[in-house]
Amino acid sequence: MGAMTDDDARAETERTPEEMAALDREALFRKLRGWYRVDRDASSKWRQDAREDYDFVAGRQWSPEDEALLREQKRPPVTFNRLLPVIKAVAGSEVNARQDIQFLPREVGDAAVNELLTEASRYLANEAEAEDEESDAFVDCAIVGMGWIEMRLDYEVDPNGAYVEDRVDPLEMIADSAARKRNLQDARRLFRAKTMDLSEAEGLFPDADPSDLDAAWAEDREGDEQHRQIQPGEHRMDRPAGDQSGSKRVTIVEAQWWERRRVAVVFDPATGQPTEMEPAKAAVLARRAEMIGMPVQIFHQVKRVYRRAFLGAVLLEEGPAPAGDRFSYACLTGDRDHNKGTWFGIVRAMKDPQRYANKWLSQTLDMLNRQTKGGYLLEAGAVKNQAEFERSMAKPGGNTLVQDGALTSGRIKEKGLPQIPAGHYALMEFALQSIRDTSGVNLELLGQRQTEQAGVLEYQRKQAAMTILATLFDALRRARKHIGRVRLFFIQSYLSDGRLIRIVGEQGAKVVPLVRDQTIGDFDVVIDDAPASPNQKEVVWATFTSVLPIIKDMITPQVLLEILPYSPFPASFVAKMRDLLAQAGDSPEQQQQKQIAMQTALAKIEDLAAGADLKKAKAEQARGQAANDQIDGFAQVAALAAPPPAQAGFAA
Repeated sequence: MGAMTDDDARAETERTPEEMAALDREALFRKLRGWYRVDRDASSKWRQDAREDYDFVAGRQWSPEDEALLREQKRPPVTFNRLLPVIKAVAGSEVNARQDIQFLPREVGDAAVNELLTEASRYLANEAEAEDEESDAFVDCAIVGMGWIEMRLDYEVDPNGAYVEDRVDPLEMIADSAARKRNLQDARRLFRAKTMDLSEAEGLFPDADPSDLDAAWAEDREGDEQHRQIQPGEHRMDRPAGDQSGSKRVTIVEAQWWERRRVAVVFDPATGQPTEMEPAKAAVLARRAEMIGMPVQIFHQVKRVYRRAFLGAVLLEEGPAPAGDRFSYACLTGDRDHNKGTWFGIVRAMKDPQRYANKWLSQTLDMLNRQTKGGYLLEAGAVKNQAEFERSMAKPGGNTLVQDGALTSGRIKEKGLPQIPAGHYALMEFALQSIRDTSGVNLELLGQRQTEQAGVLEYQRKQAAMTILATLFDALRRARKHIGRVRLFFIQSYLSDGRLIRIVGEQGAKVVPLVRDQTIGDFDVVIDDAPASPNQKEVVWATFTSVLPIIKDMITPQVLLEILPYSPFPASFVAKMRDLLAQAGDSPEQQQQKQIAMQTALAKIEDLAAGADLKKAKAEQARGQAANDQIDGFAQVAALAAPPPAQAGFAA
């Protein structure tokens, strides 16, 4: 590249700020488009394999070439889908052992905030059906090796912002081709290419030119009939009535990436609190502080800054990332293909055994169809009446007449029965067994063990199968930690606006406002077994009941409050029990202290009432009026001593 000439330098200085901004947007668009193409090409073979993996699970297990050849030979393309039960067993194991997201404070004294954030997270997850979305992403990970979950705020259904978790199709996602860590923890960028109706794209970007709403470069297509060629300057309001062009499909690419930026950390001389700002602003602040004789401490450091952009034919929108200092997408990864830099699930190992099982089944059926199914070989004059011979042969107990000497001369011969080649059945059985062996899912986990065996042995074999699948569940645990951090950011930054949420604590279910000053602080995200899991409830409750005779004298209402969520009782019954235990949960010392305090308060009330009665007696001359005043005084004492009414919102 040659040096900049004087004319180029002059043109550079003569550009307006709007022109410079347009050049920056064009440069960013070209950079993101280049990144996208590099990452897409690196994962093109994985996408082809992933589509085949989904086909195998859905029962489409024959290649088009093999199926066409079989039909040409009039052979049946037999498919016994053994993969689907394996995937459903793995998915069911995850559902029965779901995990919970909890927040632990990093500072002493934030326990109350910790409980509020944890309950708020559970409430938001319940409203967003987050557990189901995460389970769907886990199934994607088990099938193709990658599962994706998006966390966002939806302002279309709720003007204040509704928390949403969505499972994302792995084929829509383009990840950093250089990322090698599990769950793509070291990824610097990611993309999502989503195909949608043109009318939907126009609703998302109403100010954009419709001709710019299709990223045709993302799919390397030109003139596709399924994608409408929009004329520059055309607007949806200009289309004639009945025009269906708005239903044509376009592609929008979302990009998220992080970049390093140099920031200045300025310490306030009065409070000592650090504040981040641009280096130029920090330099101006330092000069002004030095002029007034109050020098400030400034340190420079490099920080990650996350950004997001939407791409069509041009750069449609660009700004900060929605999840703060991390991606708003969580990824689950399966097993690593080190040489290709991709990931795969348990279906890849099961495809070959499933293919061979289908081929041997098809071949077996073809051999049976081609062989004889019984009957006789007859010479023309071996029987007198062929029709009568066939009827009598099929009749139980019937007699069949033949010509004299036909049997001794061998003019009638029985056809052989169908026979399968030796070892053919063993090979087919080996293929079916290999489907389970390659996946690590045994018959005990599938619930298909027919032989009688001890319950302890069956439990141990189930645990052995779960050990093989432990890496998949660990990927889900790591993804949930990422989800918990994003959820915490949304709660602290956007959702702490006073909205009412329903939480369940030691005092039962209640509705509390989610305000900002009650959610601030730093917290660690901890993943724990969820008490909502049916299997987890059974295990905990069985363990508790086994030791109950030993610790029954140590059971307190507080202990029962902690145990009840793990019980298999209905949720309504558990809520009522928590309310009753909360009311009767005070220790004898606490009850005695409350009783003494209540008696002291009543004595003070009586003293005040007696003084008021004395003043009234001196002021009144008539005895009858004084007696009435005394009666009124006792009525007031009784009213003051009566318990106050229950407060709204806490009487569950």
